Amino acid sequence: MHFLFYLLAIWIWERWYFGGSISVATPFKKSTFRRRTRHLLVLNPSNFDARVDLARDALERRRYEEARSLLEPALAKAGDVAEVPRLHGDALLGLGLFDKAALAYETALRIDPKDIESHLGAARAYFALGRNDDARREVETYRETRPGDSRGSWAEAAIRAKVGGVEGRNAAGDALRTLVAEQRLKPGYARRRDRKWAVKARLALLAGQPPAKAW
Repeated sequence: MHFLFYLLAIWIWERWYFGGSISVATPFKKSTFRRRTRHLLVLNPSNFDARVDLARDALERRRYEEARSLLEPALAKAGDVAEVPRLHGDALLGLGLFDKAALAYETALRIDPKDIESHLGAARAYFALGRNDDARREVETYRETRPGDSRGSWAEAAIRAKVGGVEGRNAAGDALRTLVAEQRLKPGYARRRDRKWAVKARLALLAGQPPAKAW
């Protein structure tokens, strides 16, 4: 009984510290959402909205292959919706298919050059492919629009370190220190939501090792 209590306490702490949510009802709500949305998809396999909603949920749970299988039939119907190829890129990035992920993000940006999340995704994919100049360009575009975003700071640190040399490592350290400083200024939920990036940044600074991955 004590063991179960400790597990519950750890779960509540982890949800609060890293996610900002300790609602016990949230998993049940999400489970109900999945069940209803899957039912809609069974009734109508071409239901575009149901596919995209389930894909978002799968990506949130890091079920990248599931997200990919849901999105690929919807790509032809995406039209001018940049989110669909961008989510497809996220799934491919999670699966380690970096060249295909880069193409997916490029497709999203052709549809909507202002889709800022696609700039971050493209930066990550280019980084994984060793296209450092392209990665740096994309992450700088992202950072200009969202200067206080922890994911952008982390990606920038990894990309600048990959450039190499003392200058690159110093720039990576600056990006990590910026991440930590930005985190302190965020209020409430935003601070808890992004705390994992600040923890990772502090550990990287303590170890003297820049990020090996941009995500």
